[in-house]
Amino acid sequence: MRLRLAFPLTFYLLSMPAFATCVGLGCSCSVSTTATNFGIYNPIAIVSAQSNGIVTVTCSALVVSALVAYTVDLSTGSSGTYAQRTLQSGPTNLNYNLYTNSSHTLVWGDGTAGTNRISDGYTIDILAPIVRDYTVYGLIPAQQAVGTGTYQDSIMATVTF
Repeated sequence: MRLRLAFPLTFYLLSMPAFATCVGLGCSCSVSTTATNFGIYNPIAIVSAQSNGIVTVTCSALVVSALVAYTVDLSTGSSGTYAQRTLQSGPTNLNYNLYTNSSHTLVWGDGTAGTNRISDGYTIDILAPIVRDYTVYGLIPAQQAVGTGTYQDSIMATVTF
């Protein structure tokens, strides 16, 4: 099953819930995000703007030994490429990207074009929900010549169970 969550970006990721099923009696999963806020971008700052978000996957079952396995992919957004995503304000673009690691070297994508995806799996061996948080590391490179405005992009997260 594939689930898609929209991540409207206005220098933040908006939380939107989605639901799926997994293998096991009464087994179910939910997916959500927490907001990310880059704040105000200063085009003359010498330091890149960084911010983190979270994709949360929560699974539970009515019995122990329910198997859960999934991948979490992020889309290219309006840029159409993972090489450099762009936030847009009218005709002006502001480059940024989303990463699976804090050193901003592994672009979070769908596993193609040199990108990485989150893959996880486990057996629910207790009757309490299992919560897994995956940090989204955002980076806007420093010293981009852009004007004042609200820059936006829309990223789709796809969780495949």
